[in-house]
Amino acid sequence: MLKKTTLAIALAAIFAGGAAQAVTIYDNDNGDVIKLYGEVGVGGHFNPDYEYGEFVESPLNENKDGYGTDTTYIDDSFATIGVKGTYQDVYYRVELDYERENWAYGSGDMVLAIDKLFIGYNITSNHAIEVGLTDTAFDDYDKYGDFTFDTTVETGEAGDQQNTVKYEGKIKNFKLGASYSYQGESSSGSALGDIVNGYFGYFGKTLSAVVGVEKRAGSAGESKYGEQVLFGFGARYNVNEQLSFGVNGYIEDEDIAQNSTNLVVDPANPDNDVTVHNDYQTFQNKGALVSARYKFSAKWEVTGSYNFEEYEKWAIKNVENGVTPYSWGDERTWSTVGVNFRPSSSVIFAVEANFGESAQDAYAYGRVYF
Repeated sequence: MLKKTTLAIALAAIFAGGAAQAVTIYDNDNGDVIKLYGEVGVGGHFNPDYEYGEFVESPLNENKDGYGTDTTYIDDSFATIGVKGTYQDVYYRVELDYERENWAYGSGDMVLAIDKLFIGYNITSNHAIEVGLTDTAFDDYDKYGDFTFDTTVETGEAGDQQNTVKYEGKIKNFKLGASYSYQGESSSGSALGDIVNGYFGYFGKTLSAVVGVEKRAGSAGESKYGEQVLFGFGARYNVNEQLSFGVNGYIEDEDIAQNSTNLVVDPANPDNDVTVHNDYQTFQNKGALVSARYKFSAKWEVTGSYNFEEYEKWAIKNVENGVTPYSWGDERTWSTVGVNFRPSSSVIFAVEANFGESAQDAYAYGRVYF
């Protein structure tokens, strides 16, 4: 197996030789096309607060509060390169991501992984089905009402999953999609069980809205994640070409194991021991935001959002301990204000500041798409 550093060098060499726009590798008179595309991004989170549990923590150099490290910057650099194509009514995609696993329970390393690998079929011009490693149906619209650049209120839907069958269709201004993923996994590789996911939305020029739902079967003791039901909603209203408003929200009932038992399979080989999770309890999580965007010109725009989030486990811990273990109490609110600069249609530079009970003070990023 190649080392991560070797893979990183190889991927960097590919990007170095690429153009600043999508490259058509093959195109014929029948409409069959193969294209190379990608993205390069550099940036990260400033003054992170590890108490919120959103970023990966290091066991070394814990700060005085016992959370994470004293680092004031978390790298969020990212690169992707892919090939997509069509052959008559068949379409396909292979996509590689090279990203920092800086989220909670991530490794903290830069990791290269296959993000998408699927084949699709256009049943008609407005209806299609695809199979393979792809994003679940609601993944494209779970943050639809949020105009800010970095993640604010996080819905926690399944995202990209292997062994997925997905349908998407369009009827005039209405769109709908549904997907089924066999034996899904979290971003850290923990078992989630089978996942059913879908959305329905209206997308007009002035007003658009989408609702989504996700149902998770749970890991049956293999991981801490049990059954789950998630409902999400997003909407946008374009006052004019410059000013837009948005809303986004979700409510989730999620079963999380409270205990685990270690089963010794072979005393001579501890690595073969099996951990069985049990005592699943249902926790309700919910969050919402209002967001806005104003375009001064084709190159400059400002964005903002006001966010609310509440996890049932926060309130439960407060009652159990008789004190408030979380500095924000049973719920938290925060605001984000950002400025985006787009020197061209394929380049964006974003800077965002956070105020209130946020997991970071600021976020800055530059992305180039090709």
